[in-house]
Amino acid sequence: MCDAEAKEAETASGRRHKRDWALFYGLNVAFAFGFAVYAGVFLNFMRDVLHAGPQQLGNLESLREIPGLLAAVMAGTLVALAETRIASLGLFVMAIGIGFSGSVPSYDKLILVTVFWSVGFHLWSSVAPAITLALAKGLQGGYHLGRISGISNLATLGALGASFSLSRLLPHHDYLPYFVIGGVSIGVASLLCSRLSTDAHGAPRSRLVLRKKYGLYYLLIFLEGCRRQIFGIFATFALIMVYKQPLAAMLVVQFANSLLIAFTAPLIGRLTDRIGERRPLTFYSIALIIVFFGYTHFQVVGALYALYLVDNILFGFGVGYTTYLHRIAEPSELTPCLAMGTTMNHIAAVTVPAGGAWLWAHYGNYKLPFYVGITIAFVALVATQFLPARANSVKA
Repeated sequence: MCDAEAKEAETASGRRHKRDWALFYGLNVAFAFGFAVYAGVFLNFMRDVLHAGPQQLGNLESLREIPGLLAAVMAGTLVALAETRIASLGLFVMAIGIGFSGSVPSYDKLILVTVFWSVGFHLWSSVAPAITLALAKGLQGGYHLGRISGISNLATLGALGASFSLSRLLPHHDYLPYFVIGGVSIGVASLLCSRLSTDAHGAPRSRLVLRKKYGLYYLLIFLEGCRRQIFGIFATFALIMVYKQPLAAMLVVQFANSLLIAFTAPLIGRLTDRIGERRPLTFYSIALIIVFFGYTHFQVVGALYALYLVDNILFGFGVGYTTYLHRIAEPSELTPCLAMGTTMNHIAAVTVPAGGAWLWAHYGNYKLPFYVGITIAFVALVATQFLPARANSVKA
């Protein structure tokens, strides 16, 4: 190939790469917007329309996470499909399920619809980090993961603002339009994802990976699943069920939360790239212990909202789990390991909501799940100390 042809090919590759990034940003915006519209009203929908309590919520969350247990199996079964095709399929399934969620007449039917769209969600979430890292081409993986998180949270801001405005126009218990908007937006994300080029594909994949060298990653991601479920479910439901916070107030706090994450997530990702994972994740675990402790002792709504915001900012440090895996994984094993990590994460996701809800309901004390969270965060703190001390002490 002559120099002119090589230069032309390089230019075309550069244009294709920029187009892929634009599509990927766009689909993450559409997905985050749609999912935020859904998530922003779902708990209030459960309370106001289906009249569900803590035990029903915990059971639903556990059932919703069952497809996550099968993430590694699903990714292995679909090994012939590129990551972008798996992601597009997953988003399409999500769009259908979420679009119909608001029209279900009973709790039992909601379970069926929720498990259906959850299959799509876990297909998408299993491969999305691998697509990001493929487009990053091995450069500043933590920064790009954080940037995607930041962009997604800006979209969430728009979604929550739109939902808040819509709540002022719709009758009090009319939730169907929110779910339809969410489903349509995620459908757009599926369409954009289907147009990504082969540059967004990862290396040829193994089917299933469960090896000793990835044991620390799997342990940490399992503990992260426990932490995510405890705070993500019970902190929110405590505000709604115990402190009787209305939909408008919950939308406002989620708006503030997304605004903060949009600015902090890229910074956390860049920090992780520069100094490695151990120190940021150590700080993360210590801060989680403090946040969980606060939820067991503070009874002022303003303080609980502040802890809610802090916890969601801290969630950005979870990028360190993915960058650590990226440093140690063989290229062909990255996507299977991420999928297996999703499965490990969801072992916690299936058991913790139902278990925490049982503790809350049986003992009549919403603080008990947070005491469990303190223990989990402490175990994570100990496990984090086995990570490499520096960014360059493992394979890039």
